[in-house]
Amino acid sequence: MRDMTGKPAVARGEAAFGHRLPDDMLGCDLCPRFCELKPGEKGWCQTRYSKNGRLWAANYNWLSLLQFSPIENVPLAEHANGGAVLQLGSFGCNYVSPGGERERFGAQPGLGRSIKPIDIMNICGNLVQHGCVGAAYTYAEPLLWYEFVMQCCMLLKQGDMQNILATAGFVNPRPLQELLPYLDAVRFDLFAFDPTYYRQEMRVGFDAVLKSLKILVESPVHVEVATPIIFGFNDDPQMIGTVAAYLGKTYSPEIPYHLIAPKRTLSAEQQEKIMSCADAAGRFLHRVYLS
Repeated sequence: MRDMTGKPAVARGEAAFGHRLPDDMLGCDLCPRFCELKPGEKGWCQTRYSKNGRLWAANYNWLSLLQFSPIENVPLAEHANGGAVLQLGSFGCNYVSPGGERERFGAQPGLGRSIKPIDIMNICGNLVQHGCVGAAYTYAEPLLWYEFVMQCCMLLKQGDMQNILATAGFVNPRPLQELLPYLDAVRFDLFAFDPTYYRQEMRVGFDAVLKSLKILVESPVHVEVATPIIFGFNDDPQMIGTVAAYLGKTYSPEIPYHLIAPKRTLSAEQQEKIMSCADAAGRFLHRVYLS
């Protein structure tokens, strides 16, 4: 079905993790923002909204990203023996990029199309002959696409295919724990080891992020940690060394760690900065990757 503009209509599904509040308001319990919504209001993430006394997911079957690529592009370096995955994502973001630009992390719908979880399973099945091992939920924050991701994960798990999640981890424990049995691997983005950085630049609580990381690392799921480098904000080698030191001392110096450079041509100075960051991480971690 299409609307009068020719843009695919988004079939909204009812959202999980909500509760009723006085005065016809609804509370969202998916992430630690705990938005309280009046009728007709959207949450901070722009994906969950209140209508007719129920909490709905505006992005339920809205697909903004769909591409088939090597698993190294997620990036994961030590999982699935170099297979390929169907990368997919929607809109929604419950944090901001340094500088305060939410749009950089895909907060708004933008271009896309409507799709169903069964379609994802069928596409993955058709790509098995080309090395597909499953789906990778990436782009923006896929945990805000929770209902669609959960349904896809359940279907793919039934088909003996893998589910990979790329997340920044600003989510409440219960939703994450309920998704865990269906996950095979996670790329966890840790932008810094600094509560002030997260509060001022990302606008989220650092303790909640660390709690999610702990849940994942202590589970059977394969976890690789990544720091997306944002020049001028978290490209200081000492800052990266602090992240690596935390991971090595708290968990293991064997945890895989990625430094993700921007997808553009870098200057000689920027390349040198990346290498200095890698050297700093390598003092505490044995498996450091440049992605």
